[in-house]
Amino acid sequence: MKQLPFLNDAADRRGADDSSTSAAIPAATPVAADPRRPAIIVPVQVTSPEEIAAQCSAIAETGVVDVIEWRIDPVIASIADEGSRGSDAAESQALAEAILGLAVHLSRTGLPVLITLRTGFEGGAAKVSERDYTEILTTIITGLSGLSGLSGLSGPPVPTTTTTWALDVEIERSQAADLIDTAHNHGISVVASHHNFAGTDSAESLAATFTTMAGSGADVAKIAMMPQTHADVTELLRVTAQADEVVEIPVLGISMGRLGRTSRVMGGDFGSCASFAQLAQSSAPGQIAVTDLAGIFDRLYG
Repeated sequence: MKQLPFLNDAADRRGADDSSTSAAIPAATPVAADPRRPAIIVPVQVTSPEEIAAQCSAIAETGVVDVIEWRIDPVIASIADEGSRGSDAAESQALAEAILGLAVHLSRTGLPVLITLRTGFEGGAAKVSERDYTEILTTIITGLSGLSGLSGLSGPPVPTTTTTWALDVEIERSQAADLIDTAHNHGISVVASHHNFAGTDSAESLAATFTTMAGSGADVAKIAMMPQTHADVTELLRVTAQADEVVEIPVLGISMGRLGRTSRVMGGDFGSCASFAQLAQSSAPGQIAVTDLAGIFDRLYG
């Protein structure tokens, strides 16, 4: 198992006391002492500034989360529901700027943040065109690197340099390669992703997708499938383990739903570099409560 490339640099200190850290904002969770231990990623899907701030604070306070996944598609869907969104480039720019205006709430946790715009095509809340998808993410990438500081909460601005940003890119988007290049040009790691909420791709297709992701220049290859049988789960795990051996980047294979819980608990033994857990609302079927998953990992990996 290869570790996520955008974890905070603080190995072997999980749960350690750090007297230099403010009690109000807990220290970011370090990389697990055992390199076989997958990282724990928790999604944030709320849309208002107050909800985002509260949920991010609660995630940081658990002391067991390695990465926050910021699902920005619910924010975009919320703006669309308010009737203030069009389809031209100016509206895409406005949507991206609205997202950037909320980024301070993620920065204050000290945890790495994976920004994800999950489209309706892959089970997300945002129904955006190919062009809008590319324009929104491009503006966010350049906006994050261009900000010298963030404001919006009480207290001093939080420089973007204190936050490690990463970006999810759906590998089947027409401009995925350009988005990956743009992110890298701005120092942002990329998780290439592919989801199937209707079933599980064939083993050949899964293997080919992992290979395509690695060849795209992405830093992590993530596949999530919806199993219909236990055999689907075992096949996903088998292909993930095989991909971990043959591709140079970290891989992440997930079987969703109740049937797929084994992949979330034991995925690390099959090469998966992380597992997604939930604190409040889950972002995909079958996610396990974060404290429960962390407790299992403690017993499995120490």
